[in-house]
Amino acid sequence: MTIKRFSWPRLVFICVPLLIVMVDAFVLVAEHLQPDAEKAIRLVKESNSRKENFTVQQYLYMTVFHRKSSGESIDIEGWRATLSGGSESPISVEFSYTDSSRTHTATWEVNLRQGSVKPMNEEALDLAWH
Repeated sequence: MTIKRFSWPRLVFICVPLLIVMVDAFVLVAEHLQPDAEKAIRLVKESNSRKENFTVQQYLYMTVFHRKSSGESIDIEGWRATLSGGSESPISVEFSYTDSSRTHTATWEVNLRQGSVKPMNEEALDLAWH
């Protein structure tokens, strides 16, 4: 009776890439099944900020969220997406927070079909690169 030896190369070169492909497929399916509002918010968060090599979300963490964690009185309302009409219509995405001076609301228009993000007011222009 012979005992088969476990083959590490087989595990590394076959099973690991297969596992990576399966995880990637799961992520793609999960992103595809997201509601349009969540997709639009994600596109804005991942768009380029006015700070080089930073996304809008990273820039917000560097500025607004950092000010709040440093003790400044800031109320972060967060992200909101409003669907204008059908699935072909642009989606309005807002990020709002209130500091000691006033309420700040940055507004973008997102076209999911084209994958485009367009700042719609001064607050959004201050955050995003355009």
